[in-house]
Amino acid sequence: MRLPPALTMFAVLGLTACATAPQKSAVVAPVPQPSALAKAIQQGEILLAGQPTLEDLQGLKSRDIRYVFNLRTPDEMSALSFDEPALIAQQGIGYEQYPVNGNAAWTPQLLSAFAKAVQTNEGKVLLHCASGGRAATLYAAYAMKYLGKTPDEAVQIMAAAGSWPLPLERLTGERLSLVRSKDLEK
Repeated sequence: MRLPPALTMFAVLGLTACATAPQKSAVVAPVPQPSALAKAIQQGEILLAGQPTLEDLQGLKSRDIRYVFNLRTPDEMSALSFDEPALIAQQGIGYEQYPVNGNAAWTPQLLSAFAKAVQTNEGKVLLHCASGGRAATLYAAYAMKYLGKTPDEAVQIMAAAGSWPLPLERLTGERLSLVRSKDLEK
C-alpha cells in the first residue's frame, strides 16, 4: 500500500520530531534506604549495625541509644547526604569516630576505647560501620576480652552480622575452630 506524498511527508516529519524533540528528564524519587537499626544485632546494651539512615539517627533517643561509636573513615562519611556527628550532637548523645581502614587500625587502643565507651555510658551504645562487619569484629573482640566469651562464641556473633565464616571456610567448605593459644599449651 502506497501513502500519498503529503501523508508520507507528515509521517516522516512526525517521526523526526519525536526523535529530535527534547526529552523531559524523568524525576527519579530517591529510593528509601532500609533502616540499619531494624536489622541491628542487639547484644545486651550494645547494638551492632551498618550505617544508620537519617531517620535512624533522628530516632536514637527514642530507642534509648545514648552513645554512638562509629568505625567508618572520613572518606566514607563524606559520601553521606547528612552530617552524622551534628545530628547526634543535637540530641545530646555521645559520639566517637575511630576510622577502621585496613589491618593497622585494629589495635588494642581501639578495643580499649570501645570498652570505655560501653562502661561509662548509661543506655544503649550503637556500634556501627558501613555494613556491620567491622562493628561485629570489634564487638567479638570485646566479648572475648571483657565478657569472657570463647573465640568460637565470639565468631558466632560475627556470623550473625555476616562477617563469618571467613573466606577460608567458604572456600574450603570446612568449619574452622578458633582457640586461644594459651589454651593449646595446657
